[in-house]
Amino acid sequence: MMDERKKQILESIIKDYVETAEPVGSRAVVKKHALKLSAATVRNEMADLEEMGYLEQPHTSAGRIPSELGFRYYVDCMMEKESLTEQEAQVLHDQLLENMQEWSMVVERTGHFLSQITKYPSFIIIPPFNLSEFRYLQILPVEPGKAFIFLVSDMGTIIHRKIDIPETVKEEDLRSISRIFNQIMRNRRMDEIRKSELQELRDTLKRKRRVIDRTLEALEQMLEESGEEKVVISGALNMLNEPEFKDLDRIKKLLAVMEQDSLWKGLMPDSISEAIDIRIGKENREESLQEMSLVFTGFKSFGDVGKIGLMGPIRMEYWKAAGAIEAVRNIVEEMLKRF
Repeated sequence: MMDERKKQILESIIKDYVETAEPVGSRAVVKKHALKLSAATVRNEMADLEEMGYLEQPHTSAGRIPSELGFRYYVDCMMEKESLTEQEAQVLHDQLLENMQEWSMVVERTGHFLSQITKYPSFIIIPPFNLSEFRYLQILPVEPGKAFIFLVSDMGTIIHRKIDIPETVKEEDLRSISRIFNQIMRNRRMDEIRKSELQELRDTLKRKRRVIDRTLEALEQMLEESGEEKVVISGALNMLNEPEFKDLDRIKKLLAVMEQDSLWKGLMPDSISEAIDIRIGKENREESLQEMSLVFTGFKSFGDVGKIGLMGPIRMEYWKAAGAIEAVRNIVEEMLKRF
């Protein structure tokens, strides 16, 4: 039975071990956490916790460390998430607001912020865009030599991309090009649009060749990218800061694993909610990541669900990771409503 005294001692050991990566002794628990217990009493409780499977005792130390079961109990029954501060949330909000016109930059900024604020590598899995039927395309100038292509489907999905254009091209030229695109492509199924037809558009619009080439290249790329998930990893080298990963060969293997998009897609459950999911050590499907923990959740993205998360050692600040992911997810979803 896990009474309040055992819970207090288990939490103290978890917090100390996460901070120091060293086994924790009874005297240290009493001294650091000002428990109104003797070291002998704490030792007895620690022995009980070890017998229950929540603590382990490394052979080389008199202290104990939390087991994966101990971390699991703490996460499920005791943990209180620590959210972002108002200042941190405002920083992310401002960064995303600056990049709202480019979805890829929103993803990049989000991943970078999450890894920077938690000191763990972050991952974002972007779902395929839901494109079924072409509705219209619009090209708008944003600054000299730059324009945005907006592609809208029947599901209301909007994909956009910045392209280079000659500075001499006027807004009326872009409207004319958009009009011709829409006349040919309107109400066509996205999977029916072939590169041969895009070439036909090039021939039709030879006079504005440079703009058309840039537009069609971007359109081809958007169509190719729309049908598959993408994985964006940020802050991978943060793992070098963890004592568990000081070994060069070990970190090389980990970095190699992190580059495998198919692995990340396979790690995530097919059905994911907006609840925070925490996979500790051997709970991970992939053997190469069973010395790691994952903290992740889903986020609504253009009618589908993406995944956003953090990875770290089993000795992870789960309370901070879970709170940060939840707050970041909420900010990203709110910003996506503006697309």
